Amino acid sequence: MKKIVCLSMFCTVWVLGFGQKKVHSHNDYEQARPFHLAYEQRVYEIEADVYEVNGELVVAHTKKSIDPKRTLSSLYLKPIDSLFKLYGGRVSKDPKYTFVLMIDFKTEWATTFAVLKNTLEQYGEKFDRSRNKNAVQIVISGNRPPDSLFHTLPKWVFFDGLPNVSYAKADLQRVTMISDNFATYSKWKGIGELPVDDAAKLRQVVAQAHQLKKPFRFWGAPDHEASWKTLLQLGADILNTDKVVECKHFLTDFK
Repeated sequence: MKKIVCLSMFCTVWVLGFGQKKVHSHNDYEQARPFHLAYEQRVYEIEADVYEVNGELVVAHTKKSIDPKRTLSSLYLKPIDSLFKLYGGRVSKDPKYTFVLMIDFKTEWATTFAVLKNTLEQYGEKFDRSRNKNAVQIVISGNRPPDSLFHTLPKWVFFDGLPNVSYAKADLQRVTMISDNFATYSKWKGIGELPVDDAAKLRQVVAQAHQLKKPFRFWGAPDHEASWKTLLQLGADILNTDKVVECKHFLTDFK
């Protein structure tokens, strides 16, 4: 029988060890109210998958679900632009709040980035924190260029990092977090206790990210309160969720 570990003893050390815990709105475009629900909950990060289609970035989970009307501009960029205009150079009446827009490239890097760059240039400094500290930060996931090129790209471009990559110092500065698939380390479905061997592997990959002074996010983990608690106890800094309201309330109440 596999040994099972109770993680409660690690809670205080790991949860308090790397700063405030945050919510990532996974596949946000599948919410009943894309962008707006996550924004109202003041999440840290909002994720949109994009396909380059005839010079436009279309938001969709798969090729089969592509709807040309659901563009990155219509669902995200224009609403964000409206907030900047409403609040005079920031996205909220709260001067301390802004967020990250993670754009997951589903099509080839070069053509997709060319369209994104051309599109974002129309919005000036609103997506460039090197020019506006209140800007929405752009983080690219999915199809990325070789990491050795990260530092050569425009200053507004940041990336979702991967574990076990030896990033050069200049390129690491463009990495905002380290993320990986939970299933790579464990088949735990969120019921009962996490096997001790799995817990050790999960804690190790988080610790490696923290050594680089980067927060860590697991995607593909069970998405409910018991799992969120376990992930925090393992040291994860960003909770990847489809249940934005419930997760935000959980973090607010979590001790």
